[in-house]
Amino acid sequence: MDSGRGDTCRWDIRGAFDGPEWRIKLTANHHGRRADIVVSVIGLRYANGHAGLKIIIDCPDTPIVTPAEARQLGTALIAAADAAFQGLIEGST
Repeated sequence: MDSGRGDTCRWDIRGAFDGPEWRIKLTANHHGRRADIVVSVIGLRYANGHAGLKIIIDCPDTPIVTPAEARQLGTALIAAADAAFQGLIEGST
């Protein structure tokens, strides 16, 4: 599992949140296709102070994953949830 952006979470001057990203590189399925899964954290902070963060799970087709890849996906989702929670805390100050 690769973390392309590292573990940094940043709010920009406009109130957009650009959080970390994790890439799960999948092995080829029975059709020979590879479709990596990317888990990202993004969000917005509104003028009233409310912040909304979302976790995106992106992949071009329905992946068929091995047990090891499923564990990587689970780890990435937990890390993304932690980053989103931390971003909400940092965004509220």
